[in-house]
Amino acid sequence: MKKFYTVDRVGTLSSGTVINITKYDDVNPKALQVHVDSLFPSGVSFHGENYLLKKGSHGQISNSAIELLFEYVRRANFPEIPSRFECSFACETIEEAKVFRTNFGQPTDRIFEVFSEGSYFKGNMVLLENNLTSLVCSYFADEYWKGNQGPNPDCFWEVLLELPVTIGEQVV
Repeated sequence: MKKFYTVDRVGTLSSGTVINITKYDDVNPKALQVHVDSLFPSGVSFHGENYLLKKGSHGQISNSAIELLFEYVRRANFPEIPSRFECSFACETIEEAKVFRTNFGQPTDRIFEVFSEGSYFKGNMVLLENNLTSLVCSYFADEYWKGNQGPNPDCFWEVLLELPVTIGEQVV
């Protein structure tokens, strides 16, 4: 079992919690339910719920349109890599989790160990922060799924963990 670190920006984590995929059956209208089921037959993660299913949901790091573009680039060219909509996110070290918390969270957000037995993928999350042309966004998505840094000198490696994962002890 591999250990990573995650920032609890929502304030819902506790030691021993198992985070898994959730199958939603209340998407309306029915045509959208059928579409979600065809894309993610096993369900989605909290991230998937937030960026794919919730009406008007926008994140601090990227927006829903960028997330969707990245998903379709993954499906077309990197189907062996797990979807961001089906994963939990983590950092490899406590220090990286602290940097993430400083840049994207609150000083009071807790940091927990998170354990995974499944596969994982590392991508440069800075590539999701773009408001550029569609061509550049497509290029950034390709670089992200290749596991490359991309052309931007800034880099922050996020780890996508296949679910389920288990939350360990609070470390900060």
